[in-house]
Amino acid sequence: MSHVINLFMWGYQTHFRVGLEIRAKGVFEKLGAEAEPKVFLVGLRRPGLGPSHPVCVEPEDGEWSVTLFEGLSDAVEAAIPKHPLQKMFYGDELSMREKPTRIRQLTIADEVKRRLEDEDRRLGQRSFCSEAYPVGDYEVVCVLQLPERLFAQYPSIELTWQAEQYETNLVFACVRQLLNEGRRALFVPDPGRSNTDAMRTAEEIIRVAASNFMRSSFLPGRFCTTDLFEHLNRLSQLRYEGSTGIGRIVLAAADDPNVEYVLRLKESVALSQTRWARKLLQMATGEPALIAEYGDISGLGRVSDVSAPPFSIEFLDHHQWDLRRGDQILLRCRFGEARLPQEPIGRERFVDNMRRVFARIDEPSIARFLKVLDLLTQLRRGSSVVIAEDAAEEAARLSNQGTVIAPVPLSKELLERATAIDGTILADPQGVCHAIGVILDGQGVDESTPSRGARYNSALRYVAAGSVPRMAFVISEDRTLDVVPLLRPRVDRTRIEAAVTAIGTATLENYHKPRAFLDNHRFYLNEEQCRIVNDALDRIENEPCEVGRIVIVTERFTPHPVMNASYLKGNLRAVS
Repeated sequence: MSHVINLFMWGYQTHFRVGLEIRAKGVFEKLGAEAEPKVFLVGLRRPGLGPSHPVCVEPEDGEWSVTLFEGLSDAVEAAIPKHPLQKMFYGDELSMREKPTRIRQLTIADEVKRRLEDEDRRLGQRSFCSEAYPVGDYEVVCVLQLPERLFAQYPSIELTWQAEQYETNLVFACVRQLLNEGRRALFVPDPGRSNTDAMRTAEEIIRVAASNFMRSSFLPGRFCTTDLFEHLNRLSQLRYEGSTGIGRIVLAAADDPNVEYVLRLKESVALSQTRWARKLLQMATGEPALIAEYGDISGLGRVSDVSAPPFSIEFLDHHQWDLRRGDQILLRCRFGEARLPQEPIGRERFVDNMRRVFARIDEPSIARFLKVLDLLTQLRRGSSVVIAEDAAEEAARLSNQGTVIAPVPLSKELLERATAIDGTILADPQGVCHAIGVILDGQGVDESTPSRGARYNSALRYVAAGSVPRMAFVISEDRTLDVVPLLRPRVDRTRIEAAVTAIGTATLENYHKPRAFLDNHRFYLNEEQCRIVNDALDRIENEPCEVGRIVIVTERFTPHPVMNASYLKGNLRAVS
C-alpha cells in the first residue's frame, strides 16, 4: 500500500512533525505539566514558482483543514508593508539586507496564528507559531498547540522592558525554545530524515528555557546580563562548614529606596564568586535576606513599602531552590533540573478523592481537610497526617508508639505544635485528632521506594495495611506534598468504548488518534477491550507499507489488577 502525500512540501515532513511533537511531549512531561501538546506544520508556497498547492498542512488528514488558510498568500503580501520592523533601521549592513526576509517570515507566522485564533477559543487551546523558514518550495511554520487550562494552572507574570509590557513564565519560555528548536531543525537538508536530528533533548531544552526565563526583566528598567539560573544552581550545591545552604535572596536594585539594609556591603559580591556568595547566604536564614541586583549581592536587608511582592530565591536544601514572587512559586529547581510548581491535587480532584475513599464523609469534613492540607504546605517542614476510619482504635493500639490525646478537632495551632515533633498526626474522617507523634507500622508494598524517604514509605505501608479506609497527607523535606492514595481520575466510559471501537476498524492511515488516546488511558480498559485493541494493533502494525513509513509499535494492553467500575463515570464527548 502506497502512502502518497497530497499536500507535499518535502519527503520527510511527517517524520519531522512527529519528531517535534515527541520532543514537545517530553518537555512538558519532564516539567510535570499534565498537557498533551500537538504539533502541525503550515507551508506557504514561495512566490514566483510554478502551479501547485498554495498552502500545505501536515498532517493533511488532521483536525486542521487547508481551507482554513485560503488566501494566506494575499494576506501576507498585504500585511508586509505594515509590519512594525519596516520602521527599524539596523546599524550593520547585513541586518539591513536580511530585514525584508525577516519581515516576511515573521508576517507569515503572524497570519497563520491569526487564522487559528477563533478555533483556539472554541476548542480551549492556544497556538504558538515559529518564524517561517524555507524548505523546498515552501516557507514552513511550526505550530505548537497547548490546552488553555495549562495557562490557568500556571499563570504568567507581567514584566516591563523599554516601556513595553510582556508576559512570561517557565511555560512560555519552554514554548519559545521548542519553536526555536523546530525552526533550527529545518535548517538541515531533508529535515526529519535522520533520527539524530538537530534538536536538543527535552532536558536540554528545559535547561535553556529556564536560563532564558531567569534572564527576564524582574527589576523594572534593569536588564539581566548574567546566567542567574546557573549561578543559583552552583550556589545551592555548596555547603558552609558542613551545613546545607538554606536562606533567601531578594532581587532588588542596590539603590532601591524600599530596601532597608541590616548591613550593606561596601562593594558588591558577584554570585559567580560562589564560595563568597555561599558564605554570605549563611546570614540570610532568618527574616533578613540577601539583596541582589540579579548577579550582584549588595547586602543583607528587607524590602518594604512596595505595591507588588519582590521576586526572591528561596534555598530549601542541598541543591534545591525555588523562584518566587510572594506566595507564587514560578520555578522549582531540584538537583539542577527546572520544574513547574506542582499543585499536589486540585480542589475538584481532592473532593472526588476524599468521597471515593471515605464514602460517608460530609461536606464540612472535606472543607476541614482542605484547610489542613493548606496549613501543612504553609508550615514548610516535613510532616504527615493520617486519616483513618478506625483512628480511635488505632490510637489505642499504637499507644506505645505515639502520644494519645483527648479527641480534639484539628486546628492551625495543633498542627503547628504537633508537626514540630517526629511522627504522624492521627485523625478520623470528621477531622478529630486522636494521637500525635505516632510511629506507623505496616508491611512493605510494591509502591515503596527508597528515593521517597521514610515518612512517605511508612505512610504508604500503613494506609495499604488497613482493612478500613485510610488516607495520608505527607509533606517531604523538600516541601513536596503527596496524598496517599491519590486515586486515578474517573474517565467517561463512552470515551473508552468509542476509542476501542474506532481502533477496531482503523487502518494504518487513521489509527493514530484512537491509539494515542488508548495508550494514555490503558489503565481503564477491561480484559475484553484489551483483547480487541491488541488484535487491532497486530493487524494494523503488520499492514504492508513502503520503505521509510513511520509505524509506531505499541506495547500490548493488559487489564490492570486494581481497575474497577468506580474509575468510570457518565457521558462526556466521545473520541473518534
